[in-house]
This record gives sequence, structure tokens and C-alpha cells, in this order.
Amino acid sequence: MSSSTAALSRTLQNITLTKIRELEKQRKAYAQSKNAVLEAAKKVDDNPRAKIAILLKGVEELNPSSSSEIDLSNIRRWLEQSHFDSTIPEATLHQFEEQLRSQLHVQTRRLDLGALYSRLLTEWLNPTETTDDQVSFDEPEALDGSFEVVERDRLKQLKDKFSAVVFEPLETDEVEISVHLERLFSGDVGVKALERLRRDIERMGTYIRNNKAPFDDRTIRWCLKGLLANDLLRDDKKAILQDFLRDEVARTEICDVLNMKMADIKNWQWDAGEEGLPVEPRRQLNGKYRIMMDEDILDAIFLHYVGMTWNVGMKTILCDVARYTGIWKHKVNVSEDVHDRRRYFLGDHRSRAETHTGVEMGRLDMYRNDFFLSQLPSTVWAGAGGYDDDEEVDSDSEGQGQKSPKEVKQQLLRLLATEVQLQKTLHGRVAVVQSDFQWFCTGLSHSTLFSVLRFCGVDEEWIAFFEKFLEAPLNMGPVSEGEPNSDRVQIRKRGVPMAHALEKFFGELVLYFMDLAVNQEASMLLYRFHDDLYLVGEPEKCAAAWQSMERYSALMGLELNRSKTGSVLLTSDDFTYEDSEIAAKLPTGVVAIGFLTLDADSGEWIIKQKDVFAHVRQLSKQLAAAPSILSWVHTWNSCIGRFFSHTFGVPANCFGKAHVDAILETYKHMQEFLFPGSNVCAYLKRLIEERFGVSDVPDAFIFLPEALGGLGVRNPFIDPFLVRDKVCKSPAARMMKFLKDEDEVYNNAKTAFEEMTEQEKKRRLRAIYKDSYGETSISADLEKSLETYMTKEEFIAHRESTSPELAKLYKELMDVPTKKLIVTSSRVDRTIQKLEQGAGDTGKESRREMEWLLQFYERELLEKCGGMSIVEKNLLPLGILTILRKKKVAWQMVL
Repeated sequence: MSSSTAALSRTLQNITLTKIRELEKQRKAYAQSKNAVLEAAKKVDDNPRAKIAILLKGVEELNPSSSSEIDLSNIRRWLEQSHFDSTIPEATLHQFEEQLRSQLHVQTRRLDLGALYSRLLTEWLNPTETTDDQVSFDEPEALDGSFEVVERDRLKQLKDKFSAVVFEPLETDEVEISVHLERLFSGDVGVKALERLRRDIERMGTYIRNNKAPFDDRTIRWCLKGLLANDLLRDDKKAILQDFLRDEVARTEICDVLNMKMADIKNWQWDAGEEGLPVEPRRQLNGKYRIMMDEDILDAIFLHYVGMTWNVGMKTILCDVARYTGIWKHKVNVSEDVHDRRRYFLGDHRSRAETHTGVEMGRLDMYRNDFFLSQLPSTVWAGAGGYDDDEEVDSDSEGQGQKSPKEVKQQLLRLLATEVQLQKTLHGRVAVVQSDFQWFCTGLSHSTLFSVLRFCGVDEEWIAFFEKFLEAPLNMGPVSEGEPNSDRVQIRKRGVPMAHALEKFFGELVLYFMDLAVNQEASMLLYRFHDDLYLVGEPEKCAAAWQSMERYSALMGLELNRSKTGSVLLTSDDFTYEDSEIAAKLPTGVVAIGFLTLDADSGEWIIKQKDVFAHVRQLSKQLAAAPSILSWVHTWNSCIGRFFSHTFGVPANCFGKAHVDAILETYKHMQEFLFPGSNVCAYLKRLIEERFGVSDVPDAFIFLPEALGGLGVRNPFIDPFLVRDKVCKSPAARMMKFLKDEDEVYNNAKTAFEEMTEQEKKRRLRAIYKDSYGETSISADLEKSLETYMTKEEFIAHRESTSPELAKLYKELMDVPTKKLIVTSSRVDRTIQKLEQGAGDTGKESRREMEWLLQFYERELLEKCGGMSIVEKNLLPLGILTILRKKKVAWQMVL
């Protein structure tokens, strides 16, 4: 058995082997009984009715009623009728015989497919070439998309570069940093906001430190679960954490030790000894190598608690400062004078519709809810991962509306696409800027961190603790054979240990002030995911924001990653962009997210075929090297079902139908490349026949989920087709329709106003401009300006803050279309209901795909398997299969 399965529960393995043996026993017993029935029927070959009676009795005795959805109960009645009624022809009796023989063979096929499944599973557990799946692309939907082949000697290069960075301090100017940050809190509003920030942070630090015994059973459980959800510890140490979760006595002892550490936190040190903390390159879930420390389990739990309490408290404080103190700039509301004029010309009905419904309010709410400090968890039990974490949101957080990293990335992509459509149509021009930081957390300056912490009001006792955490004694391993490891211990002087909760705390705190600087200096929102940076909007503002980001980066000792930096400046056909100085201020390079590139001419998001097929060629090699058919399927599903489906961008109205068709065309070319003249289904069936000698495998066996006895191979064409007819055909045309409708709204409002009597106008004037005595209070100039209806330019001047129609369109473009309902039989509906009731065998997000599959293969399933499942679920070793499915599949390419 391969090393990847060595840690499986011995009981589960025994159960699996028992199921396999029981299935084989049933298969052999059924074959003997079926042959006996067929032999008995053959003896009465000259008596059709007797032959049918024997076959019918055999079917009833051998086939469990639950295994077939074919109703045979009436055959006995019609057979008895035929003894007396000559109108029942011989041909009908022959049909009965064929139907019964088919039903006997159906159960044979079901048991044979069950045996095949067991052989496939055994092959996966014991491949001829024992190799673990090497690198995860189980959830590698990181929107970067730029991978390159890794050779073994690159690991040494990575360690050497890491050493060159982290052991040499990067000194920054604390005074200069403090002065720069002070400027962000200018004026009375800023001073009060800063006072509030420092007061709340100081109180939080004191509260955390004074809680001398915070560890109890509830606390230790969320700490253990949080560590199991990230990549901080190796698998063997995670297995120990799993044991702790099951052992109440062990948890009690751990709580006692950790409470002792907390009570004496000022004297905390890394539990490293003379050997220091071993350092190793370790692959992350997205395929990247990261240099990780192999630290003590108790230290990991303790630091997770400290980090999560600081994370949650800091997020609350920083969000409150941003939301309530008035230091953040936004254009949600129009001025009172503008609002009064719109009330007068448009009437109260229109005015009420415009209140807090505009695009600006929608932008601000989305930014606050989904992008602002999105990496800081809102609750301590939400877990914490590294900056390259691509895992789904923790299950404990799902009920709180927290989006997974994957969902946030897709939302960011839709936001950029929607803003490009809107800004280009309404204003004739738009800029998009993309960047990130080079080795952000690995190379973060400690002096920068301490400067920011002190500026925020963190006291010196906590700074001393954070300094000990950051200055970990690292052991990079011997330079040459025979050299003692202790000679390689060095104190870290730069960067933050990966995958700790404190990593996010430090990273988000430093970049929070860049978010604020961009907002104040350019009146923009910086859309940030980890250290991935995006700007979209007016070119002048984007240029100012980019200059602000460059200044901030230089001040903080951060290095912008020029290879992932770029901008696109788009203008409408009738707009001439004259200010070349603005274009010169924007960074050069492409804007690309995943496999999508923003085309600088059309403004469309184009799939980068060259990058796609670099991955497809690598996928072909990995599939060819798969040691078993189930590992082949697992690799295929992880890539086709997850990686490509998200790096192409999830279909949405802002991309239009052309994007869906481009996805389908790309999948078509991928399949032609991987299976020349064939397809994935035919390839796997041929592979099964070559390895196991089993032919006539139903297509449904390839695609149905494991719970129905299939291999669960993902068909990449189904999801795009489920939304193809529902997605917006042309977002640009939809924007033009808005402009046409807007003209109509303006003209109707103008006509309605001009048809008002003078008395009606005076009443409206008094209602809007009355003073405290109820008298009309208005200047002569204002009164004169109200005599002429507002111009179209005035009507549209504030539409991003006031237009409910534009807000509705913005939301429509941001939407992912609901998947298409297809006509399904009652048999398919019942099958899906059973699946949904069976411990999460299928989810709501895959229901439409399951309907498509089952309806498509319904006829084949009934003919070849007698029902909607291929093998009885209780006969399959699905427990061990579920565990094996969690193994991370390897990209041989990394970012």
C-alpha cells in the first residue's frame, strides 16, 4: 500500500476489504443461481409458457426489488391469461422471455461493474508504481495563472533566495513612516479617528494579555480545527491534532499548559532548542513551493490563538474607523442643493426611488462587505491560512455569509469587467491597473511592522512579543554532509512566518494604510485580495492612485512585482484621449487574471490560448503518468472540474455569451489535443478494457457520481451549456439600451413637469424650499434657475449616485446567471432527491449538472442496469474512496 494511504484507519481498511470480498461472493453466487435458472428454462424450451414461468420465478428470487425500477409484476397475470386467451400472440410471449432474460443479465452486469469498481479501487490503493500524488491542483484556482515547470535544483535556488532575503534586515525610517501615516488623519475628523483607533487597539491588547486562562475545551477545539484547515503543519502533525480532537483528556492537559504559557506570555520563546526550527520547501495547495518552518505543535496552537484574537479584534476596529469616522472619501450622496433641484423637477416619487439605490452605494457596500480587509476573519473559529490559501471558506463560516477565496476572486473579476463596460459607455474612457508585491510576507521589513504597530497604539509589551515571533531561530539544514545542523541556526530578521494567523494580521495591517492612502489621495477604492492590487475607474484617478501606491511601497520597503504589473486604458470609438501624460503615468504591462487577458483594443476579456495549452500539455503528461485509473480520474476532475473552470472565469452577464462560447471552444480543442480522434469517455473505456479485460462498459459508468456506482468523471461541457442560453448576449448592447431608456425617462419627466399648472409648481416649490415658519425661502437667482427645466446634462450628472435603473443594470451585469432548468422525468427527480438526502452526495450547486447527466443517460441506465444506479451503494467501499478523493492532486507546474 502506498505511503499516502498508510495512515488510513485500520478498521476502515478492514471494512473495505470485507465489502470487496462480500461483493465478489455475491457475484459468484448470483452467476451460479442465474445459470441454474437458464439451464432449467432450456430444458423446457419446447414449452414457452413453462419457460417464461421459470424465468419469472428466477428473476423474482434473484433480483432484489430495490435494484430494479422495471415493473415485472404484470407478466405473471398476462402469462396466466395466455393459458385461456388465444388473443395473446406468441410474439408477446417471446417479448416476455426476452425481457426476463435481460433482467437476469442486468443484475450480472451490475455485479460485474461493482467488481470492476473494487478492482479499480484496489489498483489505486496498490498501484504498480507506488507514487503519491505530488502537487495539488485540487483547488488551484488562483487567478494568477502563470506557471512554469519546476526542476529539482530550483528548490535549492528557492532556499538560497529565501536565505538571502530573510536573514538580512531591511531598515526603514520609522519617523518618516509615522509622518506619512499622520497625514492620512489630518483635520479634526482625522485626529478624532486616529485617537479612536489607538484607544481601541490599546484596550484590545490589554484585554487579550490580561485574559490569563483563555484556553478551555471550546477554545482548543477551534484552534485545532483552524490549524487543520491551513498548511502550517505537516501531515504527520495534523494527524496528531486529529487525535487531540478525539481525546478529551489530552485536550484538558493541553489547555493547562497553554494557559500557563498565556499567563507568562511576556517570557514566551520559540520552543526550538539548540537545533532551531527546521526549514523546508513545502508545496502549497495551488502548486507553489513555500519555505515553511517545522514548529512545535503547542507553539502552533498557542500562536494560532493569539493571532486569531488579534485578527478578529483588529478587523472590527479598522472597519469601524473606516465606516464611522468620516476619514474615508466616497460619493454616495449628492449635495442637498442638487437633491432639492431633482425633487423639484422630478417629483417626490422619483426622488424616493433615487435614495441610497445608486451604483455608488452598491460599490461601497460591496467593497466593505467583500474586499475591505477580506483576509482578516470575522470570527475566531473561521480558521486562518497563508497568503496563497485557495481553500474554500471554513464550514463554520458559511452561515455567516463569508465568501470563500475562490468566490471573492471571481467577484473581483466580474467587478472589473462590469466597471469596464459601465465606465467606457458612460464616460468614454476607463483605466484598469493590476499589480502585486514581490515576496510580500516573506520580505516584509520588521522595522516597517514595528513602526506601523507603534503608530496604531500597540504597547511595547506586545511589540516585544511580536518581535520574538518574527525573529524565529531558523535552521536551513547542513550546507554539506557531516556538518552539524546547529551551525546553520540563524535568527530571522525580515519577513513573517508563512501560514500563521499572525501573517494575515501583519500583512493586512500594513496594507490597510495603503488602502486609506489611495482613497484619500485619489478618491478611489483599491480593490485588494491578499497583496493582489487592482484599480478601475477614471484614468486620471487611476494614475494618481498608482503614484500613491508607488510612494507607499517605497516608504514601507515593499517591492512591486513588475512581472505581474500592467494597465489598460480604454476609450470609446467617439472619444479621443488627448492627455498622453496620464497614460505615461500608468504602469506598462498586460492586465491578466487567470487565463483571461483584458484586450487593450476591444475591452473584452480574452482566453489566453497559449497559456492554456502550456497547462494542457503538462496535464497530458500527468495523466499519462497516473499509476491507476482512479488516480487518472482524480487528476482529470481536479484540473478540468476546478482549475480550468475558474481560471477561464465563471460565466457572467458582464462577459456575455461570447465568453461562454470561447470556453466551449477551448474545451473542445483541449479534448482534441488530449484524445486525438476520440474523447475522454472512449479513452477510459479502452483503458479499462486493456487493464482489466472488461468491455461493454456503459457510458453512464464513466460519468455518474460514485454514490450511484459511477467513476464521477467531470464533463466540462455541461456547466457552460447550463448557462449559455441564460447569460446576457451582449453587455455592450445592454449598456446602449440603458442610454436609450435613460433618454426616455428624461423626456417623460420633462413632459410631465411642463404639463404641471403654475399652482402645482408653486406647491411643490413651497414643499421643498420652505423655512422654519413654513414660508418659501429661496434666492432670486435660484428661483429664476427653476423656471427652466433641468438640462439632460444636469439630469445625468449624478446618475451613478441617483439612477435606480443604472444600479439595477450594474447588479444585472455582476450576476452569474442561474443554471437552466431541463425537463426531467419523475424517475430522475426521485433519484436526485435520494442523493441530496444521503449525506451530501451531491450539492445544490451541482443539482442542475446531475439532472443533465441522469436525464441524458436514463435510457441506457434502464436498459443496461435496470434502474438509475449502476451498483448498489451499500456494496461499494465509498468510505475509503471518500478519503482518497481528499488527496491533493499534483500540478508539476508552479506559480
